[in-house]
Amino acid sequence: MKKVNVTINGIQVYVPADYTILQAAREVHIDIPTLCFLKDVNEMGCCRMCVVEVKGSKTLQAACVHPVKEGMEVLTHSAKVMKARKATLELILSNHDGDCQTCTRSWMDCELQVLANKLSVDTIRFQGNPKERLDIDEGISIVRNNNKCILCRRCVSACKKIQTV
Repeated sequence: MKKVNVTINGIQVYVPADYTILQAAREVHIDIPTLCFLKDVNEMGCCRMCVVEVKGSKTLQAACVHPVKEGMEVLTHSAKVMKARKATLELILSNHDGDCQTCTRSWMDCELQVLANKLSVDTIRFQGNPKERLDIDEGISIVRNNNKCILCRRCVSACKKIQTV
């Protein structure tokens, strides 16, 4: 299999040419946050938490879907990247139920809370209108609480690709 040289945060990594930036970063133990990504199930970059700077690119790129290229240079935690991730998380949280006290995903067992802590998001700048409470969808293999939905599409992909429903 063909391999390529990529530089991530100044670290050289030699990875298969079919890797994404996220896969390459994980090879050298660089943590890039994700919310929507589930390997081989949901790889679409819709949450935008995994954005990175790619030298020569005008915009930030979603690391979970952006393929590596020979000689690519990537920054995963620059000021620009961290500002974008924080703003994205604040927007996600502005439309989130936020009823953390009664959530089954108790404190720090929740990916949103972990990310909020890492990105120092302790207040919500963007307050949406109060949402109407939605019914909880209790299926055979998954319970989906649409009041807590962050539009990551994991449940849709899991139902389609794994459960084939």
